[in-house]
Amino acid sequence: MHLRNFFLISLLFLIPDLAAAQNAPVTDVQLMYTRSDLFGLTLNSHKSWGAFYRLGWHKTGKKQNHWEIDISRIKHPKEIRRPGFTEAQAQYSYGRMNMVFFLRNSFGQTLTITERPYKNAVGLNFVYNVGVTAAFLKPVYLEIFYPYENSTSYGYLVSEKYDKEKHTDLNRIHGNAPQTKGISETKLEFGAFGRAGFQVEFGQYADEMRCIEAGVTLDGFANSIPIVALQNDDFDRLFWGFYVSYSFGSRR
Repeated sequence: MHLRNFFLISLLFLIPDLAAAQNAPVTDVQLMYTRSDLFGLTLNSHKSWGAFYRLGWHKTGKKQNHWEIDISRIKHPKEIRRPGFTEAQAQYSYGRMNMVFFLRNSFGQTLTITERPYKNAVGLNFVYNVGVTAAFLKPVYLEIFYPYENSTSYGYLVSEKYDKEKHTDLNRIHGNAPQTKGISETKLEFGAFGRAGFQVEFGQYADEMRCIEAGVTLDGFANSIPIVALQNDDFDRLFWGFYVSYSFGSRR
């Protein structure tokens, strides 16, 4: 009897502690992270793609500074791929003068809107960057067919830089020349860059980062950037567009 009473009395004391333990939230010890590394791929409204690396360091618990390097292929809305006049059907973009890449070097901040301190949580951030853009313009070369003097059906191919005044006969264009052609003639233009967007961050653990980001970009140059041949050579100096990216990395 005394033993049974002892267990009953002990159980009465334990019940409140068990109930409190079941109602308590399950949390992990939170660490203060100081650095993050992100690698990502982007799709942009300039009809192309890009890749970037972002190094971040915390200024406060909800504000992170970052440095970013980004390379993006830029196409003009009037670029249209078409087959060359050949059995191989090699494609090229008629009227394209230069193949253009933007190399962006920028600093910015990631501002936390909602945190994700627990496993499998989702967070929302606002991201912005400002910096400089280096535009690389590699001239486009085409394979042009020239007939032999004594035959109109047989001839030879010559790699020539695209000229809107000269290359008007589509039946003589066989397609793009090798991509290495014209690299030594690449020109460089410098401009300013800005980006702003929202980032959805998720991951199984707090130090694991998977991000989907979407927003707008703006690149501006003092000199025009010729991509395709236009009437009156009215080339663009401002390039704005939308982007969406997927990135992965970690914080520590």
